[in-house]
Amino acid sequence: MSIANNKFLFLSCVGLTASGSDGYNHDDTDVANIVKMIHAADLPDNIKGWFARARTGQVEVNPYWPRGSCLLSACFFVNNEFQFEKSSFFKFLDNTGVINDPISFEDFKEWISRAAYFLQLLNEHPAIPAIWNEYCRVVKNRSLEWNGMVEKAVNAAHGFFGDEAPEMIFNPNLFTPYSADFVRIRNRIITISSTPDAETMLHETMHTAIAEYRTAFMAFADMFGLVGFANKAKMIEFGYMENESATSITHVIEECFVRAFSVVLSGGNEERLQFHARYGCDSVPFIASCIPSLCPSYKDLEYFVTSILNAMKD
Repeated sequence: MSIANNKFLFLSCVGLTASGSDGYNHDDTDVANIVKMIHAADLPDNIKGWFARARTGQVEVNPYWPRGSCLLSACFFVNNEFQFEKSSFFKFLDNTGVINDPISFEDFKEWISRAAYFLQLLNEHPAIPAIWNEYCRVVKNRSLEWNGMVEKAVNAAHGFFGDEAPEMIFNPNLFTPYSADFVRIRNRIITISSTPDAETMLHETMHTAIAEYRTAFMAFADMFGLVGFANKAKMIEFGYMENESATSITHVIEECFVRAFSVVLSGGNEERLQFHARYGCDSVPFIASCIPSLCPSYKDLEYFVTSILNAMKD
């Protein structure tokens, strides 16, 4: 596990902030100071206009879903010459099952395809070096505290995956403390969040294991829908379901499994399980309660998944 500071990710957050994103922790004086520097830079309208297109507004709790998350992921498919590996990026999106763009796929494709161009424009702005240096200073100061969190997540992942544990990399995004994103590139899992707490990091890593059972989840969704897995209204409100299709339900079922495992493997308590239940993932406490008795690992996860699905049918 390592901590890395991706400049393209930083540039994307600068662009989003300059164009109106206000999701940072206003009580975090370090980040608030960086935001002031961004606004004082008075970036050109064409740059702010492009980043503003990330705001879809379809999910009240996160107006930048799903484009904001897709943009942050795209940063890891841009090389040092500002060339965008678009085919690899769109393959990644297909594999993650991100919900459809609320405007249109063609509009999204046209927009995101220009990411490298606008990142390069932003990188060339004379105000960026000072903002980047300050951001790196803050990240460096927080890295010592983060190391313990990182080690806890790595140890838990190795306990579950064994020799097949993926490489885990944490990339800080200090501007959005209430959400997390991830990128998978071959055997590397890159977590994007404000802090590398063990549950968040395991959440993103566990998606790689649970996603292997999407066919079973789809078959369950076709026959039984959501049943007791989750609260439909809340899942739509928070952007986890696009509609009542089997594809959307499959996404929610996967999310419930992932959340249960993430809490248990990170040593979380009953309060964390109930937190997820209150936000619509009703089945998380039940799934978690079955983990100690069945003791699933990556190599025998199929039996656990099948057992839970059979139990949910009843």
